Amino acid sequence: MANEQYIIQLAQLEQEANRFQEQMQLLEQQVVEIQNIQNSLNEIEKSKEKTIYANIGKNVFIKTEIADKNLLVDVGNKTFIKKDIPETLKLIEEQLSKIAEAKDRIMEKLQELQEQMQAIVEQAEKEK
Repeated sequence: MANEQYIIQLAQLEQEANRFQEQMQLLEQQVVEIQNIQNSLNEIEKSKEKTIYANIGKNVFIKTEIADKNLLVDVGNKTFIKKDIPETLKLIEEQLSKIAEAKDRIMEKLQELQEQMQAIVEQAEKEK
């Protein structure tokens, strides 16, 4: 196999690895967002306060009165269900678990790509 073919193979594997790394970064961002929600829900659950500042997006907050601690939760396909905070926290834990599984699969793929790249480099060195 010519060196040019090795270079092409390595470039393709590197592109694939970059895509997996981008997916990993997106998952990490989701984890941070979910953990922030988790922390907020825990604070609300513990708090005796009847008013809070709720984030309406892009770090803009509005003072809000808490009528009750039931939440409206999107459970998929834009289907919303009333849930209390402990039930919602359980859903969040399930989401974090699924993300952890996805991250594990991506790490396995990255390891496989690394091994393939190493094998190509070793083959190229043998042919020199």
